[in-house]
Amino acid sequence: MRSDRAGSRPNCSFGKARTGHRLGIPVLTTEGRVRLVDGILATAVLLGIALDALLGWWWADPVAGLVIVAYAVREAVHIFRE
Repeated sequence: MRSDRAGSRPNCSFGKARTGHRLGIPVLTTEGRVRLVDGILATAVLLGIALDALLGWWWADPVAGLVIVAYAVREAVHIFRE
């Protein structure tokens, strides 16, 4: 896993989604959302590993995974309703 994904993905994804929305290109808007979920996933994995290593919170990574799944499902429902 590359740690640069956590920092760069959200900025790029918001830009893609905004540009796609302004230009009326749904594929670009959706790509921006997918990249945002990817960035959130990378951040959550890194945070879960760090909390486990530093504080012994073994449950942090699975909880982050559940939050990501909830967000991804919400985005998928939103995409299919458009």
